[in-house]
Amino acid sequence: MPYLALYRKYRPRTFADVVGQRHVTQTLANAVKSGRLAHAYLFCGPRGTGKTSTARALAVALNCEQGPTPEPCGECEACRRIAAGSALDVIEIDAASNRGIDEIRDLRERVALAPADARYKVYIIDEVHMLTGEAFNAFLKTLEEPPPHVVFVLATTEPHRVLPTILSRCQRFDFHRVGRREIESTVRSIAEKEETQIDDRAVTMLVHAADGSVRDALTLFDQAIAYAEGPISPEVVAEILGGIDFDLVAEFSGEFIRRDLAASLALVDRVVAEGKDLRQLVGELIGHYRNLLVFRVDRRGAEALALPEESLAVVKEQAQLLSTDQVVRALDLLADTDRELRFTSQPRVRMELCAVRICQERPAAAAEAAARPPRPARRTKAAKQEAPVSAAPAEDASEEEASAADRSAEGPPDLAEIRHRWEEVIARLARGGPRLTSVSAFLRDAVPTALEDDLLTLVFHHEFHHDQIQRDQERREAVAQAISEVLGLKVNIRCKMAARAESGEATSGNGLTPQDVQTMFPVSRFDD
Repeated sequence: MPYLALYRKYRPRTFADVVGQRHVTQTLANAVKSGRLAHAYLFCGPRGTGKTSTARALAVALNCEQGPTPEPCGECEACRRIAAGSALDVIEIDAASNRGIDEIRDLRERVALAPADARYKVYIIDEVHMLTGEAFNAFLKTLEEPPPHVVFVLATTEPHRVLPTILSRCQRFDFHRVGRREIESTVRSIAEKEETQIDDRAVTMLVHAADGSVRDALTLFDQAIAYAEGPISPEVVAEILGGIDFDLVAEFSGEFIRRDLAASLALVDRVVAEGKDLRQLVGELIGHYRNLLVFRVDRRGAEALALPEESLAVVKEQAQLLSTDQVVRALDLLADTDRELRFTSQPRVRMELCAVRICQERPAAAAEAAARPPRPARRTKAAKQEAPVSAAPAEDASEEEASAADRSAEGPPDLAEIRHRWEEVIARLARGGPRLTSVSAFLRDAVPTALEDDLLTLVFHHEFHHDQIQRDQERREAVAQAISEVLGLKVNIRCKMAARAESGEATSGNGLTPQDVQTMFPVSRFDD
């Protein structure tokens, strides 16, 4: 007898065998038991979640010689024929290849015929969304009022493509992605029946790759059995998946946390050299940082991560080294990179840029302050406001970062720190999407000149840039939000134009001249 794939060999035969869809199977079992049977059902949901198997289980329940019964015997002629796929009265149609009006006309003619040797004729139409609009319309009347001996089961992964007139004639059941623990239990149960040894971590890797699909999990398990020819280890699964294992993802995350850019770029080089997919790497990193976020927000939620003990220990350790804000920023950068990788012709460069940006994200201010000695007491706010606007001589970059972090730890940021970190505010806006990217471009013409209570004044050199911010409240709110995220300071934004004196020298209300501006931001962007 030829070999039968595991997902076919262990296909559910009854409602009780279907994994993870109790809300569907319980309703159908009660309907069969009470005789409240609908003439048409619509099964919706992701691939591999049991739609067709449940449809067959319904056909068995209706046609078992002891039925209709929600618990068919599985031994009678009708049960065996339906299980073998040879029953004349259980007709499976692939709508992808039978999608025209002619096929539906033929179906309408055959529906009127009585069952050959069963109690009900059951039509299972898979991927029903593939039918043409004309075919749907030709099917309407038959679907609405079929003969009493006919039951239709329509299955689709894209219910939004099914006409509303079809949806209104069916009882709809939405199949969910099957939980990881349920798939793990199924894989282990089948491993025992097949007398195959499989490591717990290998099971977790298979289930993670299956992404809620029981069929995909069993297909991968089948492949692992053929490859290993013995006990199945995590290394075996990693090789057949040809993807990114957890150890590599954790190593990447560790280098990001340590801000070791050289090591991060070396890891990217290793992934490229091994021929692995960078998009898959980014996807795995997004999943890992999502786990870190879950643990940061609610440690009780760690139980829902369904990770092996070793992996969960790594998540806990790394989550404690990051703030929630750092995790969110990393997720933002990774999500942006995932979108960019779909269209770029240089995926390696995009991944390396992502690594650079994550590694260069500033550490939490509190952590920096704790690592440095205390600074002298700050001057009063009034004294700082009276300070000259012109820039001080440049200092060492590391000393400036330490000073900014210390000021953040000591109290609310002052005007000097806002100026010092103004480029960070602009960079934060640039990562916020197309609309905020334009806002960041306008802000490159702006200089913070005054901070009075919660009112921050920005002086612009070009009228167009001034108007784009001043006249759009949403843009001003976006700037305020970026300042809040970077500096932890809640402010309102006021925009002013640099006044032009008759002598040609521009000055703001605070005495800011173009020479001051050029000193603070020595680039050519202020030239007319």
